[in-house]
Amino acid sequence: MMNWKEQLRPASFRGVPFQVEDDEGTFGRRVQVHEYPNRDKPYTEDLGRATRRFTISAYLVGDDFFEARDRLIVAIDTPGPGTLVHPYYGEIAVCIDGEVRVSHSGREGRMCRVSFSVVEAGELSFPTAGIATSHTLISSSSALNDRIEAVFADLGLKGLADFAQADVLVRAKEMIGNITNAFDTIDSGITAASRLLQGDISVILTPGSPGKNLVESIQKMWRAGRRTAQDASTLAQQIRTLSGVTLGHDLAPRGVWKSDRPSIQSERRRSNRIAALLRTTAIHEATWRLTQLPPPRTAMLPVNQRAKRQLQVNISHPALHAVSHTAGSHIEGLAAVTWEALVRVRETLNQAIGHEQALTLDDTLFLALQQVKTDANRDIATRLAQVEKTVTRTPETVLPALVLAANWYDNAARETDITRRNTVNHPGFVPVHPLRVPAR
Repeated sequence: MMNWKEQLRPASFRGVPFQVEDDEGTFGRRVQVHEYPNRDKPYTEDLGRATRRFTISAYLVGDDFFEARDRLIVAIDTPGPGTLVHPYYGEIAVCIDGEVRVSHSGREGRMCRVSFSVVEAGELSFPTAGIATSHTLISSSSALNDRIEAVFADLGLKGLADFAQADVLVRAKEMIGNITNAFDTIDSGITAASRLLQGDISVILTPGSPGKNLVESIQKMWRAGRRTAQDASTLAQQIRTLSGVTLGHDLAPRGVWKSDRPSIQSERRRSNRIAALLRTTAIHEATWRLTQLPPPRTAMLPVNQRAKRQLQVNISHPALHAVSHTAGSHIEGLAAVTWEALVRVRETLNQAIGHEQALTLDDTLFLALQQVKTDANRDIATRLAQVEKTVTRTPETVLPALVLAANWYDNAARETDITRRNTVNHPGFVPVHPLRVPAR
């Protein structure tokens, strides 16, 4: 068996050897002590291992110590981490920490002393940046809205013959009437506003009136559906309807042929622009409502930690307790959108935006639609990563939700995954009918 001296390794830094007279290292843990009022015992939080640091007193000896000293100084001055062969700890990736002292003495010929400190280099680990996808989508959706206002600002009946103006009004009323029918059972706000717009369209599109009035009126029609709060499933259905209405035959552009009379060509071009305005504003409203979908309640918590959400710090002040209770009740009342609903929203929205991009002749509007499409897909992808995929399962007999959770997931605490997603009158008696539950 080797003695301790035989186990020492020749010291060097970046391949330049030196002798070690003594050394010192610091090790330990990083902790944060939390002290609370009216509590005798603190809580100490372990924040991880402390950075390792070494202080080395080295020397170079021999007739060529000048050359060895200069090589060591060059190695020390080299930026970035380097390999230190420590006689006691072996190879370590370190960086020079602070100044290095080199001293000579007439009493000690043929040698010089070098004192330096190093810190472990560790590894460069970039933090994972979480993009606020909803806020990004709101920004791009707002930019799309501004672009729509600029593109259709000159939309009006100016320059059309009387009979052509009448045809445009008839066509506009038909398109708005079809919107009313599409949203009759989906969004009462849009239904009521579209009926009003259908009656006022003759006044809004009077000859000489600016197209800005029509744009604002149509935007108000879509925004009328925002007045009442909706649950996640209804909101997702509204988004699909807003996207789907742009794909129907009712808002499709009509062909303009060279064989048609000039008045007919002008009337169809004007009607097609009104249809494009309705489609693009519907897409804008769909993307805005996408940002309003409630986030998953369990997005940031593992399944085995959901029960810990019930552990709360008791707050003695009654006012603070009332605020906390109210906020908690509101959060628990939100129903998260399902994985399947998000997938259907993404498919319909992508189809609607792609269809509109193929029809638009304005480059800036095309780019605004593309940016909204990119941000919408990013937002939906983020939501899909946080939502559990569900499947349909049917109990063999009437059982408590606790028993079903234990049988299906080997975790009785997941009973809320069954009761919250389905209409269960009593958690102790889950009926025998198909249930929508998490796949895992």
